[in-house]
Amino acid sequence: MVIFSDLDRSIIYSSKFLKDINENSYECIELKDNKEISYVSFKTMEILKTINENTLFIPTTTRTREQFERINFNKYNINFDYAITSNGGCILKNNRPLLGWQEEVEKIKKSSESINVMLDLFEPYTKMNGVTNFRVAENLFFYIVVDFKEFDIMSIYNYISILNNKNWIYYVSGRKIYLLPKGITKESAIEYICKVENIESFAVIGDSNMDRGMLNITDNAYVLKHGDLNTNDIKGEFIRSMEEGIKGTEEVLLNLLEKISL
Repeated sequence: MVIFSDLDRSIIYSSKFLKDINENSYECIELKDNKEISYVSFKTMEILKTINENTLFIPTTTRTREQFERINFNKYNINFDYAITSNGGCILKNNRPLLGWQEEVEKIKKSSESINVMLDLFEPYTKMNGVTNFRVAENLFFYIVVDFKEFDIMSIYNYISILNNKNWIYYVSGRKIYLLPKGITKESAIEYICKVENIESFAVIGDSNMDRGMLNITDNAYVLKHGDLNTNDIKGEFIRSMEEGIKGTEEVLLNLLEKISL
């Protein structure tokens, strides 16, 4: 069974998740500008390495390729045959973009309004109260980081109301609001890999609204307890971790390791 997994808050964690975790049980796995950004438990990496040696484990993240490559899996001698980045906008095979999928992405982009037009329309909202950051990801989609103590999502209601006619969509995930062309999804990229590799059985791990679509396309959906998903909305069979944070990740990976070892 192949495993597709979200990364942030599903495999790796920010420092705010380290409370009550033994400091000798984890270490930094990502640096940015020489600053520690993300952490992982030794047990997680031990289990993940064993899984990756026995089946395809495919990271499936909203991170851009550059952001994904900051995560230092190499220090654990872990290499992935495939990785999905940019919320499905890029499939890496042996660390290089899969050209066949890039052609499909270009078709998806042509069926939606161009990002340049969408950015021009959004420009007045970038300076709104409560917007702490604004980023464009690989000229494919964009997102804002907000402080919900000051930011009211209704303040961008007029923009949200035009998205459907532009064939765009938005997601709220934690403090981030993503705006993307419809069709740029994790599940679309997963379905493409499954077709290319003739994969019939796969599991998915996720925690956020950005993962909802890919969780809904499998009967082996694993949801981290701490996530912001309303699990009642996930169709089909799913397993919710009993533990939160790093412990929840270890629990889910051990469960999957047992399944692929049968």
